[in-house]
Amino acid sequence: MKQYYLCDARYLILDIPYPHLDMLAEARRLSDRFVTHRGPDGEGWEALVLHGLGETMTETWMQYGYTDGRTANKDMKWTDAAKECPITTDFLRNHFPSNQLSRVRFMKVKAGGYIRPHSDSTMPVIENINLVLNNPRGCVWRWTDGGDVEMVPGLCYGMNTHYEHAVYNNSSEDRIHMIVERHDTTDEWLSLLDKAALAAGVSGSYFENDFLP
Repeated sequence: MKQYYLCDARYLILDIPYPHLDMLAEARRLSDRFVTHRGPDGEGWEALVLHGLGETMTETWMQYGYTDGRTANKDMKWTDAAKECPITTDFLRNHFPSNQLSRVRFMKVKAGGYIRPHSDSTMPVIENINLVLNNPRGCVWRWTDGGDVEMVPGLCYGMNTHYEHAVYNNSSEDRIHMIVERHDTTDEWLSLLDKAALAAGVSGSYFENDFLP
């Protein structure tokens, strides 16, 4: 059973090092394989799946006819795109603090593109794990009720996407991040969250659930 971290913080920075420049280079080499993600919700918002139901199946399992997250997760696998990203795949397999990955995607917001304001979770949890491969000047994550986050390449952000947010890439360069989802909870993961919360001066609590709506 997966554990979620219930917390009011908008985000936490997790101490997970990763080779962001190498990962960025691998993502860019596959730039023509990205597909539109949630078309009505943005402009120039694209994704490429490395681990999931299929390379171009970028949305949640519910969008593909599954009624049970456990069954969907059993059908997830490494895609052909992952085979062409050896550095990224090695990090995910051997260094990311999870033994059971769920959906893992390169996420792009094209130059001049945007993601409309939206919320992704019914509960305030630190769960959207965002690895920043690049973040061009002028590209911002914006909370609808106020405040921007200018993400730093090479840092790992646990975002609280219960709060409505949007992304605006007001630059001439594509923004590429990676979103990692997990289907387990390791001791290392709990330790990382606890340390991040302590560093940020916030508190929260854990609860168990297979998949949150």
